[in-house]
Amino acid sequence: MKVFFSKTYILLVCISFLMISVSCSKEEELTEEEAIAIAEVLSVADEILQLVNDHRLSIGENPLQINDLATTLANEHTEYMIAQNDISHDDFDQRSDRLIAEENASRTGENVAYGQRSAQQVMTAWLNSSGHRKNIEGDFTHIGIGVIKNDAGVYYFTQIFLKKRNTNT
Repeated sequence: MKVFFSKTYILLVCISFLMISVSCSKEEELTEEEAIAIAEVLSVADEILQLVNDHRLSIGENPLQINDLATTLANEHTEYMIAQNDISHDDFDQRSDRLIAEENASRTGENVAYGQRSAQQVMTAWLNSSGHRKNIEGDFTHIGIGVIKNDAGVYYFTQIFLKKRNTNT
């Protein structure tokens, strides 16, 4: 069976495809500088996770698994702190409530920091603070990590810890 299309129809399809392709690529395309900045903060977040788990293993605790919702909440809170130009635990109860409701968390905790220039520096600062150390060493199963640089190039950090009631996920 042969199917015939009019030249107008083919032209409209081609133009539509071209417009969609061009608009999508421009919207999704990152500058090299943006891509490097994203890679840098992701690298710092990965290094923080590794340092947290190395420390936990050194004291006989289980390594923490990344939790997507906790990571999203950590990044949102980090953006909030940058917008406020201050570190805080503002609205932690709301983040905790979401983790309890959506991730079946039985416990939650949060660490925040800013100004340190590396994963090692922020980890050292947290371990030198009894409250932050308690979270890092606590009875948790999962973690979310938010790391963002503000426009001045200063890092802001949020760690959100949770213990799931069902640790199979």
